[in-house]
Formats: sequence, C-alpha cells, structure tokens
Amino acid sequence: MYLRSINDRVWEVTETDFVILDPINPTNNERATKQYNIMALNTIYNGIDFKVFKQVKDPKKASKVWRRLEET
Repeated sequence: MYLRSINDRVWEVTETDFVILDPINPTNNERATKQYNIMALNTIYNGIDFKVFKQVKDPKKASKVWRRLEET
C-alpha cells in the first residue's frame, strides 16, 4: 500500500518487470521508470531487516526483490 501511495508507477515497477531498450540513450519515459524503480528499492530496503536485506540486495529491479521477498 505504501509503495502505491508514493506513486502508482512506483508500485507498477515493483509488481511487474520493465525493460530499458537502450540503457545508454533512454527515453524520457524510461528515465522516469528507472527513477521509480530506485524509489521502490529504497522504500523496500528501508522497510526490511538487515538479515533479510542481505538475502534480497542483489537484483537491480524492485520487481525481482519483491518476488524474492514473496518467496521467503
């Protein structure tokens, strides 16, 4: 609920995967998506215990971190 309250797109990048077609030259929409992903990761990491963080810290996308949290 908190992720969605930040912004609907913050929750979208957490719930579903996304693709940046050209990482060197992203579109404005892709730049925004990357920023929403960073916001989601930051929020998730701030809400979990350090032991759990160590288990889920490797993925660069909030959606993958979220899936790992659901699995544990």
